[in-house]
Amino acid sequence: MKISVFGCELTGLVTAGALAHAGNDVMSLPVGYVKVDDLNANRLPRDEPGLNSLIAQQKEEGRLRFEADWSKGIAHGQVLILSTPSWRMDRAEAVIKLIGETVKSDVLVVNQSTFPIGTADRFEAKLKLAFAERGVVANVAVVAMPDFLSEGSAIDNFMRPDRIVLGGTDKAALKVMRDLMRPFNRVTDQIKVMSTRAAEYTKYAVNALLATRISLINELANNAEHFNVDFEEVRQGLGSDKRIGFSYLYPGCGFGGPSFAADVKSLVATLQGKGYDADLLRTVLSNNETQKEVLFRKAWRFFDNDLRGIKIGVWGLSFKPNTATVENAPSLKALEAFVAQGAQVQAYDPTASADFSQHWGARTGVVLVDDMYKALDGVDALVILTEWKMFWSPDFKQMKQRMRQPVIFDGRNIFEPELIEDMGFRYFAVGRGEIV
Repeated sequence: MKISVFGCELTGLVTAGALAHAGNDVMSLPVGYVKVDDLNANRLPRDEPGLNSLIAQQKEEGRLRFEADWSKGIAHGQVLILSTPSWRMDRAEAVIKLIGETVKSDVLVVNQSTFPIGTADRFEAKLKLAFAERGVVANVAVVAMPDFLSEGSAIDNFMRPDRIVLGGTDKAALKVMRDLMRPFNRVTDQIKVMSTRAAEYTKYAVNALLATRISLINELANNAEHFNVDFEEVRQGLGSDKRIGFSYLYPGCGFGGPSFAADVKSLVATLQGKGYDADLLRTVLSNNETQKEVLFRKAWRFFDNDLRGIKIGVWGLSFKPNTATVENAPSLKALEAFVAQGAQVQAYDPTASADFSQHWGARTGVVLVDDMYKALDGVDALVILTEWKMFWSPDFKQMKQRMRQPVIFDGRNIFEPELIEDMGFRYFAVGRGEIV
């Protein structure tokens, strides 16, 4: 099948690469600042595990190519997929406008983007009006297919999905989409068909529920410290309840990323725009911002409310492991707080240093190093903000030798308190370790 994917950010590139891998003839078209020359040179805008090799292989085998001219993409695709970031609604609108002005036959548009509820219906109405004004008699269908991709595991999320949500009423269009997604729907029928608005709302609802779950677990873990309770024991009790399970049940220093919180904020704005309260979700977002500073507050109390001249080593800057992105990451807010109170920070991340530098800008106070142990040289405490696997089993002897004080503030609870304390470290985590 001939497919055109408009958008070359993470979701668009994964979609294009996966559909090409399944045997389709895919044209991928940037809609933002990404350049075709960079894409052809395999300089991708996101550092996603496996994505470079997937794109390179599909280009080499001739099933994927990049094109700057949207008109060529519109002419090429039997299915036109909009896969733009939520903040680029204007670019998606421009693609819809061009389709309405140029297409003279049946058209199937698929919206993957996380736009406000009702966008797919509105796009379909705009296309039908444009066709009518031009006197074109053709079938127009816009199907909502929200993405549920997570950075760090995006390819696996697309190729082995928990569910494929399709929103629409056009039977012919839904049949085409079922066939297109068939290679990724093999074990059991993962396709859930519903109205376009229900599909769009599902994406927001999933993120809202997960964000609420994370914030609640963080609040329970924070409060467990007041009762001298190890929250890991509580987590085991909670997760063993089949109604709850263990997913998203890990306390920490808050969630981040370019889309997760933004989607919840967008849902809050949508609900408030309709005149409805969104008190719970607003509280979730507020609590998460506060949680990003949980390790700063612990360090502040540990060092007697004075961080001037204190040297802090940091492990992890990306908002989650296996990604190079720091947008909305806990590291940004935590390091801002440390530096504002006079602390000196030296930080290490295996992939996100460049993105952090771009976000941090010309501000001083943070030195980036190229080795996890260099980040510990002469520090009064280590702060762990991202649970990269390389941090789980470090050389504790070398750590103690390099650190001025053997103190660890762990925002991801990757160590066992008793083990780490037996090695001579002071250990403070989220709902675990010492209480300060």
